[in-house]
Amino acid sequence: LTFDSFTLGRFVSFTSDGCPDGALQIIESNRPHVGGSWCGTSWGPAIYYSETKSVTITVSLLRLAKDQNGYNFDFRMEYKLLRRTAATVRYGGGRPFFPNTTVPSVQPEPEYYLGNLIGGTYCSRIFSDCDRKECRLQSPNFPGLYPRNVTCYYAVRQHEIPEGKHALIIVRQSKGQLISIRSQSALYGTASSRELKVWNACDDVQDYVTVYDGYTTRDPVILKFCGGGEAVPEAVSSGSELLVEFSTSPYGTFLHPTPIQSLHGFQLEVEVKFVDQLSPTFIKNKRNCEFWIRGTNKGILENPLHTLPANTTCLYHLQGIDTSVSPSPVPFRPLARYPDGIWRQSRLLFPPSRYKVWLSVIKFHVAGSRDPQKQDQEMCRSSLKVWDGQVWTGTNCNDLFCSKDKSKNIPKTSLSGPLGTTRNVTLLARYCREHIPRTCDHSMLANNTRFPRPCSLAESFLSSGDSLTLELQVSDSTALRPVQFRALYEFVDLHQDGEPYGIGPCSRKFTSVIQNTQQIFQAPRDIFLYGRGGAKNMSCIYRFEAQKDEKVKITLTQLIFEQRQCQTRLSPDSDRLQCYGNTSATVRFFEVPWDDVPAVPRDCLCSGNGGAHLPFTYISTSNVVELRFDVTGMNSSDDFTTLFFEGTWKFIRTPVCTRNLRRQGPSGEIIFQHPSETPEELNCENYPRVIIPAPKKYLYAKISGVILKHSSKHGNETSVSPIRCGTSNRITVHTALYSAVICPYITSSRRHNLVEVFSEGWSISSTNGRRPLPVDKIEIDYLGLELSRTIVVEFLGKEAGTYSVSWLELSRRSVFIRSNTKRP
Repeated sequence: LTFDSFTLGRFVSFTSDGCPDGALQIIESNRPHVGGSWCGTSWGPAIYYSETKSVTITVSLLRLAKDQNGYNFDFRMEYKLLRRTAATVRYGGGRPFFPNTTVPSVQPEPEYYLGNLIGGTYCSRIFSDCDRKECRLQSPNFPGLYPRNVTCYYAVRQHEIPEGKHALIIVRQSKGQLISIRSQSALYGTASSRELKVWNACDDVQDYVTVYDGYTTRDPVILKFCGGGEAVPEAVSSGSELLVEFSTSPYGTFLHPTPIQSLHGFQLEVEVKFVDQLSPTFIKNKRNCEFWIRGTNKGILENPLHTLPANTTCLYHLQGIDTSVSPSPVPFRPLARYPDGIWRQSRLLFPPSRYKVWLSVIKFHVAGSRDPQKQDQEMCRSSLKVWDGQVWTGTNCNDLFCSKDKSKNIPKTSLSGPLGTTRNVTLLARYCREHIPRTCDHSMLANNTRFPRPCSLAESFLSSGDSLTLELQVSDSTALRPVQFRALYEFVDLHQDGEPYGIGPCSRKFTSVIQNTQQIFQAPRDIFLYGRGGAKNMSCIYRFEAQKDEKVKITLTQLIFEQRQCQTRLSPDSDRLQCYGNTSATVRFFEVPWDDVPAVPRDCLCSGNGGAHLPFTYISTSNVVELRFDVTGMNSSDDFTTLFFEGTWKFIRTPVCTRNLRRQGPSGEIIFQHPSETPEELNCENYPRVIIPAPKKYLYAKISGVILKHSSKHGNETSVSPIRCGTSNRITVHTALYSAVICPYITSSRRHNLVEVFSEGWSISSTNGRRPLPVDKIEIDYLGLELSRTIVVEFLGKEAGTYSVSWLELSRRSVFIRSNTKRP
């Protein structure tokens, strides 16, 4: 129907007695009569497209104007019958239009699914499973004039949801020309403009569309709009149900403010999006925006993917806790671990928190236009606050520092907790539209950089306990003013096996009085000890101290060293595992037979084919063993998932060597013989011997033979002599910083090859004069003590032979330099 000219009485109001002189009403067949009325005067065509195949038009003229000069009644209407297939604007199915081109065999667009009409209603419809259909929500009689005095409900529901997923429903319209809902009561003039209006701006005419987050009008309102000419922003439900309500005023006129629009009403697109059911990207209770993230891992926090109503506060509770004892994935609100009311009485009953929360905010953005006259008021209309501790309810503050005096930041406040308890929490930061206090935004470049710079503590937050709370506050619906944030969180596991030992942050000591009790130990999980937490190097010493008549049995069950080209091989010279290649990450075993003597190196395991030697079992010869976990040159990709080991340990009672293997004196000789002649010698075969100098003395030792290999205290091994050793027996010599593997000559041999060994700190002569023995610029050991001047000697016997090691104590002679006297 096209109303070319129309005058019917006077139009007074859209809402109350708007047509006192008469009105036009349109009734659709098989639809209830809604009673909406049209009247007034129109100066342009107005088009009405029927919903059904038959309509009835009723014109009622109740009175004529007293002034006969004006027109009270003028009616001219054209009509045309259209096939349904030609109504492509409403139903879809048309071919796309390409101007000035010829596109053969173009597939037609799919037909729209306009829902199922609810019986007994004029325009209410039900939509289901729009993930498989081209669902469209349209005003009745779209794209023509929509009726007056109607309320249409469009109920959208997703029934089929993949397992493990959660459905969100999205309504939008990116094409502003498809939105035209009357928003101004002005009948003519050029003051009006084509724009999308929201909320109270639609009360002038009371034609508007309301979107509810749910299936009823009692659910939260996430968008209300009218007008047109601009795109309708996305309105996203928090669940699988969404309701759209379209309401029009009882009275209307065909006359519209300029510019005249040929399209009326609206058309909205529908999309269904599936997200992980366990992800904190949607609320499970529409009335309570609260998330619990509990566990021991790490992850990413983002703003809810659905639309938040105005004046919404979302709380993200992050709590480090071992959830293995409570496998249920449904989070709950536990009591505060240490409620202040009982803290003093229970502080000795609970261990300190094992976990801390590490949070890095990498993005915070508030979109939408703002009023430049109200910058102070709008700066923190939407904000993100970071609290150290558990915040149970939203906090109300509109200024930057949550205090009336903006020059002072009140860091601590008392908030109510469960069961009437109170908790002292600290405000760590507040993010507003133009105030970003601390960010680690460079981490967003991780996909483009091989080893990005890790987030530092100056760019992030670390809780004092096991809890941290993010509070997101929005004053406007996020459909109109989207608020986006992105944060990285991680629960830092501070637990380490054993007891603290030495000065290192991860060095531990293990003692036990229960024999043959196997226990587990592993590498630390504190991220700040690794490259991703900012560390470059790490050195952890695990010291196992058994009783004098016990030995230590350690079994390595897992070893992970990624991104390092290193191989673990069995050395034929020592029958022990050695590391070859990039030894920047190793696990090495050391024997500690004497507390005043440096540890004696044993096996070394690293990456490469190290897994072929697992599980690896080590049984000590002494009652004290040290396992050293050393890593150097870490980057931001290194953490306990790429550098890790795990094993078991226990103390066992076995026969031990009872001989005194410490040697002292101004000089002496050690005799090694294989095979052993007495049971006592057999029991001490694999034990090292140590030569200890007197105070302020050094040692000089000599062995008949030649050096095959030597290595530093870092485990870097170098071959020295390419000769072929004539025996399978070996002698190993250790100083505080270096070790050497020697091919020995038997005592009766007349060969003149000698290996000479000096204590650390002694100097030897060379062709270039006197130079100190290289000590890697280190004059103290890992415990902060002066380098030991002892020499440790070991013998590995495989065939018959007798060998000797001789030593001599040395002392420095004071040198006096006199004038006119040259130094000899």
